[in-house]
Amino acid sequence: MIERILALAVTTEFDVIGARQRARQIAAACGFTALDQARIATVVSELARNIFNYAGAGTVSFAIAGDEAPQQLLITLEDQGGGIADVDLILSGRYRSTTGMGLGILSARRLMDRFDLVSGPAGSKITVGKRLPAQSALMSAHTFAPLVAQFESLPNNAALSEARQQNRELTEALAALQLRQDELMLATTRLEETNCRVEALNTMLDDKAAALQRADRSKDEFLAILSHELRGPLSAAGMAAQLLQSKTVGIGRAAQLGELITRQVVHMSKLVEDLLDVSRVSRGLVQIDRGPVELHEVVLAAVEQVQSAANLKRHSLEQHVGRARLLVLGDRTRLVQIVSNLLTNSIRYTDDGGVIAIRLETQGPMAVLHVIDNGSGIGPALMPRLFDLYVQAERSSDRTGGGLGLGLALVKNLVEAHEGTVAAASPGEGQGSTFTVRLPLYIERRTP
Repeated sequence: MIERILALAVTTEFDVIGARQRARQIAAACGFTALDQARIATVVSELARNIFNYAGAGTVSFAIAGDEAPQQLLITLEDQGGGIADVDLILSGRYRSTTGMGLGILSARRLMDRFDLVSGPAGSKITVGKRLPAQSALMSAHTFAPLVAQFESLPNNAALSEARQQNRELTEALAALQLRQDELMLATTRLEETNCRVEALNTMLDDKAAALQRADRSKDEFLAILSHELRGPLSAAGMAAQLLQSKTVGIGRAAQLGELITRQVVHMSKLVEDLLDVSRVSRGLVQIDRGPVELHEVVLAAVEQVQSAANLKRHSLEQHVGRARLLVLGDRTRLVQIVSNLLTNSIRYTDDGGVIAIRLETQGPMAVLHVIDNGSGIGPALMPRLFDLYVQAERSSDRTGGGLGLGLALVKNLVEAHEGTVAAASPGEGQGSTFTVRLPLYIERRTP
């Protein structure tokens, strides 16, 4: 069911203004929000202005449609002009006009729930509709009768009244735009903060990528060194084995060749053990058997292990361990391995006849062990990566010291497994190095 509310003639500019004002009033009576009232009034104004500008005259009629909620406000605009040219282009949004023709039609279709257009040489008819708010009561032409009577009794100041209304709408629109601008400024600030975080993340990713590239290069160098280190003893053992097969080899010579094979096997076993140790410790697969351990005994055992290597290079091993007992909770075998690896590192990178000192002391609740040498030192570029896996292979290009250079990586993992820390310091290349291990002291609990 469609019940007609009101019909207006459009023949002058004032009629266009009056149609806009009536559209807003009827929309308000239907319960539409102020925003929807402004949208409906704008649609009527634009389409009525098209009638006035292009057809010269026409009508605007308002009706209520529907027997049950939600009903619909229908607005029909008719003229007897020559029709609308380029309708398809206008509706597709592809029509461009310097006069603004077509914008009202597009606005009507976008802002309203219903849009029907029929245009031909005999004239045009546009019907637009907007569903009433869900909470609106059922309405009829009778409902609007008092309002229509009031429209007829209004003085002829529609233009002034409409101007004031549009001024209010403009003020509200400006306030809304200001609020939107404030929201956009806040969003811009947040985007800038996000952008800063993204840039920081990109920088971190670049650093990570560079570190991975360095690690990859170090790994390749390490594998080359591993191949070299294994090839040497394998070749020596292989040659010795071939000589042993000769029937002319005497007992004394056979004994020498046997000792050579034994030394090379021991050397290769040590290389493989280092590899396995680093792999197990780095993955947390090493079981630490914790118990009270005296650090003085650890140092003595470690010195005993490396003494022959120090003697070969005529190094002096100095011990400054004091007399006080320094107990830590840890695995004695692994603690000896930590100290012996540090000593081996100093022996390897100190020229013949060097001095290597071991010091023990306490600092608060920590036992502190220093291994100090007057060897080749450590450059500032290498220092941040000194304890990383594979990095030590870079420290000696000639590899005169032998070994895979896994000692410090193993030391770091074992010290951390004992809840301690290890650090290195050096004034620079050629000026010696100091390695410092800190381990929590163990406090014995004596029963009364």
